[in-house]
Amino acid sequence: MTSAYDGRPLFAYGTLMFPAVIKSVIGRIPDSRPGVINHYQRLRVAGESFPGLIREDSKSVEGLLYLSITGGEWKRLTAFGDDFYELQEVTVECPETSVSALAFIVPPSRKSLLSDKPWNPDFWRRSRMTPR
Repeated sequence: MTSAYDGRPLFAYGTLMFPAVIKSVIGRIPDSRPGVINHYQRLRVAGESFPGLIREDSKSVEGLLYLSITGGEWKRLTAFGDDFYELQEVTVECPETSVSALAFIVPPSRKSLLSDKPWNPDFWRRSRMTPR
């Protein structure tokens, strides 16, 4: 499975946007660029500190496009996301181009596990990444 994804970019919209998190999962910080996907919404997973992404025609989500993720890294990423998400292809709008990438999407069957509150990366950064 993961070899089919070798070299494919990842669109990160949640905790994987943070260098410390992506490095802890795959062992490095890949080259990246900012991007946006349209027709999706980022919501908090009820009772958790991480988000989920669902289809929502009138919304868009900012994130990071990580380039050239290896097959081994995809294996670690899918273990990190476990079976809560499905990897799906999305179109990422970058400043100068559109790029096809993979993103961890919450399938409709698990939508009830999301809250109705948006997930805020700045809030997560302040509450989770600062020493206490």
